[in-house]
Amino acid sequence: MKKNTKVIIGILSLIVFLGAVLTVILLLPSDDGIEDKTSESADIFLINRPQSSVDEVTVRNAGGEYQILGYDYSETLLPNEKEDIPFIYTMQGYENSLLSKYMTDNLVKECQMVAATRVVDRSGKKYADYGLDKPSVEVKVIYSDSSKAELYFGDEAPDKSGTYCRINGDKNVYLVNSGSIDMFFVDKLQMFDKKLTGELSDDENISSIDISGKGYEEPIVITAQKNDVLMGERIMTSPRREVCNNSYATEFATGFYDLTISNVAAAEVKADDIKRFGLSEPYMDIKISTDKENDVNILVSEKDGDGNCYIMCRGGNIIYRADEDEFKRYGITYREFLSSNIYNPDLSNANAAEIFYQDKIYNYSIERKHDINDMYEEYIVIDVYHNGKNVSYGNIMGFVTDLSNIQRTNDIPETLDGYEKIFYINLKFTDSDYMLELYRDGKNNTLAVVDGNIECIVDTGFVQAILDQTEKIPTESTVEIIENS
Repeated sequence: MKKNTKVIIGILSLIVFLGAVLTVILLLPSDDGIEDKTSESADIFLINRPQSSVDEVTVRNAGGEYQILGYDYSETLLPNEKEDIPFIYTMQGYENSLLSKYMTDNLVKECQMVAATRVVDRSGKKYADYGLDKPSVEVKVIYSDSSKAELYFGDEAPDKSGTYCRINGDKNVYLVNSGSIDMFFVDKLQMFDKKLTGELSDDENISSIDISGKGYEEPIVITAQKNDVLMGERIMTSPRREVCNNSYATEFATGFYDLTISNVAAAEVKADDIKRFGLSEPYMDIKISTDKENDVNILVSEKDGDGNCYIMCRGGNIIYRADEDEFKRYGITYREFLSSNIYNPDLSNANAAEIFYQDKIYNYSIERKHDINDMYEEYIVIDVYHNGKNVSYGNIMGFVTDLSNIQRTNDIPETLDGYEKIFYINLKFTDSDYMLELYRDGKNNTLAVVDGNIECIVDTGFVQAILDQTEKIPTESTVEIIENS
């Protein structure tokens, strides 16, 4: 019995000893020094170097291979300028193309810390089961202290809980949260800056818009320069002489400042790239100028079979791809810029007016002279004459004001066939005339023509109320301002 008891005690002691040894082994770090925590509540840090600078990153993924190089820009600055100065990163072979700081910052953060949620395989023999025999993504990092790390990423887990990963020097397969490593999967072209143009300062004003290219028989030219004939803040000089909707033209032009396109099609572009993407002979050539000479020139290609167009700054080295939702200005027409009013003369500069209505022609001359009042203030006296008699300037001004309130519509006939001229007014200025003609067909539709160009069908009732006052102009009756409801 004593002998058996000793044997039993010996066996129990051995079991306790082996248990203790096993406990120690399980608590030891894995071969590469990475702590193995299988609890889902604790991360397993594969890389944990938030304070280390990243000097170099090489990424190979489905979009190809690229190398990001860091440069400590703060070394070139004065001591008082060094606060919060980040590394500047460039891409090997693309040094002249600006990278997105947002993208490089996020890439660097992911290189400084990679954490796994659990170990899925310790054998080091089943990499093919996890897509790690031929990794879809490889990342190599060199830190400022010359230490290195290499990461390999394979398949996504079937339950979408993460992506399989391993690190150099460690045979284990880990599961990593896919959202924490998404920068490693980004195509290299998307690392470039998405911002085409700089900002417009508060004290800058748009001075001109010029749109030409293969998509335009005649360029659209809009200027903010003062015009003696037309009353408006922005005047179109081509393809027609028209007053523009100032708000729309300003919104269009300012939209090309601080312009961002989300997809890069090519970087460090050469002449062959520009031709390949249809930008050597662009569909749209858009020039925006400001009074501070902060000008931009954007080239836009014709749309491809997928409805995308390609965009670049003239002289730039990055080409961007945009779909219909991202670039809504594609193929804009001159009519989209026009004022809602079809006739916009500046009567204060007119020298004469010729009006035709009901087979009668009325000729008015307009004369101006400067005078000084009792307070020694200079003012202008305007006299209007018809058949040698002075008539009210207020009448001719009220009549022209009513005509200026005729609204534009989208009903635009192609020809004057079936229409008969019923009215015209031709205002004469020092260097040119400005004419509005009105036509009517057998269905009581009224068509407006300005400067010989067909404008649109207009409101017959409103127009007729204006024309009924034509005979009042040279009389003592008052021409009324008619509301266009």
